[in-house]
Parts: sequence; C-alpha cells; structure tokens
Amino acid sequence: MNNNTRQIIFFVILIAVPLGAWVFVFQPRNQAIASARVDVDLKVAQLEELREVESINANLEVTLGDLQFALEDLRARIPDAAGVEDVLRRIAEIAQDNNLVIRSFRREKGVTAAHYTEMPLETVIEGPFSGVHRFLFDLERMPRITRILDMTIEKPARMLRGSNQLSSGHIRAEMTITIYADPEKEKS
Repeated sequence: MNNNTRQIIFFVILIAVPLGAWVFVFQPRNQAIASARVDVDLKVAQLEELREVESINANLEVTLGDLQFALEDLRARIPDAAGVEDVLRRIAEIAQDNNLVIRSFRREKGVTAAHYTEMPLETVIEGPFSGVHRFLFDLERMPRITRILDMTIEKPARMLRGSNQLSSGHIRAEMTITIYADPEKEKS
C-alpha cells in the first residue's frame, strides 16, 4: 500500500469515527435528553397545578370553617318551639316600649321547609308613626331571624276605633311577621 492510500484510509477513518459517534451515540442520547426534558417539564407543570390545588384546598378549608361557624350562628338565631314563644313575648315588649297598642296577634299555620319552619304571625298595631318606625327598627335588630311581609299602613282619617277616630299622628299598621323555627329542635 502506498502512502497516499494509507493517508486516504486514515482520513476516511478519521472522519468516520466522529460521524459514527454522532449517528450511533450522540443523536440517540440527544433524543433521550429531549424526551427527558419534555417529561420533566410536564412533571413540573403538574407539580405547579398540584401546588395551586393545595392552596385552593387550604383556602377552602378556611372558607368551610367560616361557613360552618356562620351556619352554627344561623342555627342559634333560629329558635325551637319554646324559643318562638320568647320571640313573640319580645315582639310584644318592643311594641309596648314604643307606645304601640297591639290590636291583633294571630298565629297562622306554619310552613315547613327543608331546614326550617316559617311561622307567620298576622299582626295589627296602632300608635304614633315614630313608634311604628322604632318598632320596625327594633324588630330588625332582634337576634332572631324575622321577616315582615304584606305591610299596610293606614292614615287616621280612614280608621275608626269604635265611634272615635285615632288621634292625629297615629297610624294603624297591618303586617305579617314571619318567625323562623328549627324543626329539628322541636323533634328533640
């Protein structure tokens, strides 16, 4: 073999070794590395989503605790059957404190819902307008849950009490006061 042939063979081998290394070693490794990077990026994204879900869960637990506290507070504000009598007594006291006369206090049939019972109370009160205003304000500030429906107010010129008209500045208010009761408390 002459010198030129050896040099050409040496040169071909010199070029073939890096090309072979590239084709058989580096290119498959680069593909494996790229695939591993995609997997790592996917896992990092999933980890971030998991962290977000955990933070939402932590917030939900706090919110759930707050809602549980609010529900307990609401249940404390809904009386049982004996508590309704106390609420009625308190409504009568509020009317008396505001110089009002209760003409009618008629209990209607209760309406039972899923977690509470509505107990409507047809009420007619008479007295000065400022007393009715304070009565409504005091009724709103009661710790028990109440609601006023179908309220009508009449002027003294249209009202007669027996043969006499009410004095000037007095009004007659007819309303339905709904008191909420807890049916579970009544059963126990």
